Amino acid sequence: MGTLWPPYVMYDEMNYSGLDVEISKAVFLHAGFCIEFVKLPSSARGIAELQKGEIDVLPSASYNKERAEIAHFSKGYRRERMRLFTHQVTAPITNLTELFAAKYTFTANPGAYYGEELAQILTIKWYKQRFFEVASVTQRMELVKRGRVDFLIEDEISGLYFKRLLGYKDIVLHDYVVNDNAIHFMLNRQSFDYDKVRKINTAIKSLNAELRRIEAKYTDWIKGEP
Repeated sequence: MGTLWPPYVMYDEMNYSGLDVEISKAVFLHAGFCIEFVKLPSSARGIAELQKGEIDVLPSASYNKERAEIAHFSKGYRRERMRLFTHQVTAPITNLTELFAAKYTFTANPGAYYGEELAQILTIKWYKQRFFEVASVTQRMELVKRGRVDFLIEDEISGLYFKRLLGYKDIVLHDYVVNDNAIHFMLNRQSFDYDKVRKINTAIKSLNAELRRIEAKYTDWIKGEP
């Protein structure tokens, strides 16, 4: 598991909890596998360790072609919407380039995938200079709160969780959706042959109702009014 990322991944010295932790336990138990969680400092480190064969599974993974070259991907087990959190009161936009062209600054999680639109934007050096990666979601939110950066690009649920937890009522959610995609398990190719991948996919399909119940337990209160 990557760094602390409520409500998906939470832990103390002894225990792991959270939406993706519970879903991982349910899916792998149903598929007939035992699992052990290992704490890693970032999503980028998790991908590197998976590629080296040091870990077998990486939950909370968005699909892209580069990642598919180093790992199998399970079926999607939930969806993820990447959004913009900001102090700025901006007019509606039609694309993300408008904000980069207006010289706004951004912070995001290292190693996370935010969709092809942002990936293409960051190929332009002038735009990439205003994009800062910070591993801690709390620190990312603080950068926006203090006006050090203009926008936080963050998973919608996690961003709303911290906005409510920290009482940051002056941070607003912009209407624009940066990316909306399925979330998967990345599976080490040496550890998972196609039959094992099939078992994982069958478990995800069979447990659909239970996975939605787990998701609702962690997200309904976050989506509600404070």
